[in-house]
Amino acid sequence: MNVSVRFSVLLFTCLSIAMPVGSSPSIDQEYKAVLWPIAQRIHEYYFEEISPDTLMQAAARGLFAAMDPASEYEINTDAMGTSPNPRKLLASRFTMLMQVARSLDEKAFYHTPADTLVRFGIAGMMQILDPYSVFLEKRNLDNFNIQTQGKYGGLGFRIQVVRPDSAIAVWSLLHDDTPAARAGIKSGDLILEIDGESTKDMSAGDAADKMRGDPGTSVTLTLQRAGVQDLFDLSVVREEVKMGSISVETLFPDSTGYVKLDRFQRNCSAEMRDALLSLRAQGMQRIIFDLRGNGGGYLDEAVNIVDLFLPEERMVVFTAGRAFRDTTKYLTSKPAPFADEPLVVLVNGGSASASEIVAGAIQDWDRGLVLGSTTVGKGSVQQVVNIDEYSELKLTMAAWHTPSGRSIDKRMRKDSTLVSDPETAFHTKILERVVRGGGAITPDVEGTTRQGNRLWWQLNGFSSLNNQFFYYARQYRVAHPELTRAFRANESTFNEFRSFTQQRDFEYVSEAEAHVEELKEMAQEDDFEELGDSIAQLIEQIDTAEERHWQDNKDLILWRLTYAILEKAYGVYHAESYNAEVDPQVLKARALLANPLDYEHWFQVEEIGTGSEDAVAQDDESVNAE
Repeated sequence: MNVSVRFSVLLFTCLSIAMPVGSSPSIDQEYKAVLWPIAQRIHEYYFEEISPDTLMQAAARGLFAAMDPASEYEINTDAMGTSPNPRKLLASRFTMLMQVARSLDEKAFYHTPADTLVRFGIAGMMQILDPYSVFLEKRNLDNFNIQTQGKYGGLGFRIQVVRPDSAIAVWSLLHDDTPAARAGIKSGDLILEIDGESTKDMSAGDAADKMRGDPGTSVTLTLQRAGVQDLFDLSVVREEVKMGSISVETLFPDSTGYVKLDRFQRNCSAEMRDALLSLRAQGMQRIIFDLRGNGGGYLDEAVNIVDLFLPEERMVVFTAGRAFRDTTKYLTSKPAPFADEPLVVLVNGGSASASEIVAGAIQDWDRGLVLGSTTVGKGSVQQVVNIDEYSELKLTMAAWHTPSGRSIDKRMRKDSTLVSDPETAFHTKILERVVRGGGAITPDVEGTTRQGNRLWWQLNGFSSLNNQFFYYARQYRVAHPELTRAFRANESTFNEFRSFTQQRDFEYVSEAEAHVEELKEMAQEDDFEELGDSIAQLIEQIDTAEERHWQDNKDLILWRLTYAILEKAYGVYHAESYNAEVDPQVLKARALLANPLDYEHWFQVEEIGTGSEDAVAQDDESVNAE
């Protein structure tokens, strides 16, 4: 065996460090408990075969990424022995790698804890896989389980860091029956302390970790509330919080039913069925199924939802991968309770995985129209492999294909035989319309989305975390006790909001103004005083243009103000119901469904998505569930 591990002279110095007995796992324990099992699972189950040498070299690169930059290594696998048995070869290579890990653990001048070193090795292996294969430990595992299981031990609200307070904001309550809601916490409250510990400069992730916990235990929050002069404490007992899959369901006056599904978690298909049955009982004749921003979840739930719309024994999706010797086919299994209503499925650049399976099946069977913008293009199947009590490996094991046979994946390795060539034409199952693979789900009909300029981004605090809409909405009900659920922002609200932002020292800086400020600095540095008058005139013209930006964004600002104020006063469901009434894509879908000739016309288009382009996805604020 020819193995050479070279350190710089300084790093090769051996140190004798007294470590507390039982303070942390040894390198051998961490290696055998975590890194080696992950290497085995990748080698056995990953959808593309990865040789033992490649996998071992990737892990070695990861190990050395934890070292001082002067550290070097060389592992010559060509001179090592080989074996016709891939498992034995893998064991041989990783036995050798464990020796390298021991050397780093024992001899590196700057010591890296064993658990950290091993996780660098794991990160090295993950880097050669597709972006959907991930190693999940405590926090990320908790977040993953929240999204898929729809429940967790906590308080029941979403949080986000806000500036300039440097506090944790209660961004929204999940619903009215959470522990937080029953304890009196309100959307818009600022959390200044958690069990006596200041939240100043605390990340949203750290705050969420401190507030989650075992059901039955309590946590004390110190809150600041609009309209309340003094800080006050609330103690909340943690419970198992359940998150619904459906954010809103409503029946419009034109008898069109609308359901927005946020995630494919356990039992979401039953929720979907119940929602549609309820809407039908109210007179529903047409369906809009909104999957925008839905990043996916359980495959079987996606199949069960398609079962609501397609006759039995229809292909929904099939998977193929190296570890699965036979293709796995998923078919509808029951008579469809909603097989006849005209159907539009809404998608956007945030619709992925299970959302694409549903949209692809509806499109390939010519059951309904897909409207919106091009989806993510995540055509791979991940399965969760348990590693130990605190960690799991979410590993890509197969690619999935729509009923027409196309793979829509955009992010797997393009040399994969499981991914469709974008130039390959497939055909829908009934009308034989042309669809193409390798490029996500392309909608039948392009949607229109809300578009904002630089002013819009600054008001939302996307970079600064100083969200003007949040601060205005949290105090609005205090300033306007006459507020009702019928509230809609108007010209008076718009003007009051502008005054509010000025009082908070918000200053809109357009791109042109930013460049002029740079020009002023350069002129001062280079003594070009004669440019002063010209720059002043330019600034005056820019001020006029910036005022136009406020007017250009007025409709968008009024919509955002209405949504934010209704959410803070009456909850997410009421705000989402309002949004469904005015959403441009929902309005377009309603118009399409209301005109049978227009609806049928789109099924006559020979190739789906001809001439369409990706559109900007709807605004999706990043928040943490607590």
